[in-house]
Amino acid sequence: MSARGLVALWALALAGLAPAVLAGAAAFRGGAFEPPRAAPDFALATSAGGEFQLSRARGKVVLLTFGYTNCPDVCPTVLAELAQVRSRLGGDAGRVQVVYVSVDPERDRTERLHAYVSIFDKTFLGLTGSTAQLGPVWKAYGISIARREIPGGGPQSYGVHHTASVYVIDTAGRLRVMAPFGTPVDDVLHDVRILLAAAAEESAIQLDRPWVRRAPAMPDSPSSAAGYVTVVNRGATPDALVSATADVAASVEIHETRNMSGMMMMEKVPKVVVPPGARVELKPGGYHLMLIGLKQALGPGQTVTLTLVFERAGAIKARAEVR
Repeated sequence: MSARGLVALWALALAGLAPAVLAGAAAFRGGAFEPPRAAPDFALATSAGGEFQLSRARGKVVLLTFGYTNCPDVCPTVLAELAQVRSRLGGDAGRVQVVYVSVDPERDRTERLHAYVSIFDKTFLGLTGSTAQLGPVWKAYGISIARREIPGGGPQSYGVHHTASVYVIDTAGRLRVMAPFGTPVDDVLHDVRILLAAAAEESAIQLDRPWVRRAPAMPDSPSSAAGYVTVVNRGATPDALVSATADVAASVEIHETRNMSGMMMMEKVPKVVVPPGARVELKPGGYHLMLIGLKQALGPGQTVTLTLVFERAGAIKARAEVR
């Protein structure tokens, strides 16, 4: 392993994230996390506008790395290699998201990051924020950072030494592989393909008879509607519905209707657990999806695209009939 790789592992060890096996656990070629563990969640401003939250990327393999736009050598090398990985994945490229987190918030504003990462691949997301926002993310992933002033330069003339590994996160949001700087493209591609194949095999969740209740668009206040579906878990392990979106609503929440001494109450819940081999109904008077801030009235004959996100299976789309 290279000296850079050893430095990266030392930094990860300090953060409690060092891979237990340094070379090829199971069939992986990179440093495998054994056992896999939840990737530390975070939310940061994106180079494309808006906000990226790692836990909402479930259903995709995330290739997470750190760097800065003024980097003359290491960072462009890593991003060019990750662009090769996506290109060689062909039709599976859409199931992979590259995320590049800045280690230089003083210079890396969102517009600058957008222009930079787009050079390599227009789907890449560059993330930045204040030092206060980025600091916990660097710490969670064991990123060592040291600023070095360039002699004779101005106040903006400096380099940033930093950990330059790629963290491979599976479709269930778990850290699976750490690829130090210098890992061959073939090895990263090999490990990503393993995770994509495993995700396809593990996705035992099926959605049965989704539908949405008709609703008017109220001019004087944001209107809402309810969505229903039966979730079938054909696998041998439990899963859980953790979030959802709809193309006709500003947001979607998971709710449960409860009878409290004759008073019907709707409460937001964080998840709906689906045991192995079980069917869980989201139905009137029980669990349901609350579509908030409708963009249009919903009438019979229309269809709504629902995207349900599960802890293990990731994101699953369904076309729901309006009744």
